[in-house]
Amino acid sequence: MKKTVAVIGVGLIGGSLASGLRKSKWCENIIGIDADMDAIKAARQLNVIDHGYHSSSQCEQVPDDVVIAVPVMKVGAVCAQIEQWFESAGAITDVASTKQSVIDDVKEVFNGQLPNNFVPGHPIAGLEKSGVRASRHDLFEGRKVILTPCENTSSESINLVKSMWEQVGANTETMSAQMHDKILASTSHLPHALAYSLVHCLARQSHTEEIFRYAAGGFADFSRIASSDPELWKEICLANRNELVSAIEHFEGCLKDLHASLLNNDGDRLQEIFDDAKTTRDRFVK
Repeated sequence: MKKTVAVIGVGLIGGSLASGLRKSKWCENIIGIDADMDAIKAARQLNVIDHGYHSSSQCEQVPDDVVIAVPVMKVGAVCAQIEQWFESAGAITDVASTKQSVIDDVKEVFNGQLPNNFVPGHPIAGLEKSGVRASRHDLFEGRKVILTPCENTSSESINLVKSMWEQVGANTETMSAQMHDKILASTSHLPHALAYSLVHCLARQSHTEEIFRYAAGGFADFSRIASSDPELWKEICLANRNELVSAIEHFEGCLKDLHASLLNNDGDRLQEIFDDAKTTRDRFVK
């Protein structure tokens, strides 16, 4: 298919998508746009993009489709910069980890209306590493991508975005933005917040050196995501703060249950909690 795709934000996600699209030959030309010219230079060296610019205003041609792969708080600003592209693009989508805040920000750019060719999206994939040098063409293979179109979103644009993600091996699903944010608060945002909090807590104990010297595999597995980009996750947590607060409050209740079972030396309740957790995880996480 002879088309040009612009990827705005050539980091781990944007770079991996560009690399996967190049391998699949879904498009003929890939434009990379990033304020960080070192990222553009690296993307060119890695053959991830064909052309690179530090601003959309430098582009010599209007892309057929656009992927906005910048942090969640910057999606609205990017849409304002490429406002004219919405007039001709087949589809414009994003990859941000929260969806309602993105929809609200884009609506603000367009006087309260969401353009019918904007398809909010979120690939459920990533690494604790960041940057285009960590990108992989197979990052999305077998992974889910959630699309949260609104009532006025064009079916043609939705199908274009679905086709794009399927070309890099992903499976697309559709749900409301509200449901997405509620689910991801529990399955992604809360785990990251807990990992950061645990490491932060342990780092401030008096015997920190001993704690981390003897930390075993369980700690490494649980805390791995605390090596993710702190600024990125600060923005994600703030963008979905209401749902995340609700998830934290629910978890606090579960933690109090665990705490009470230990205080009361209640082995039966402790066993019940652990058995339920193992059964649930073994059922849903393969």
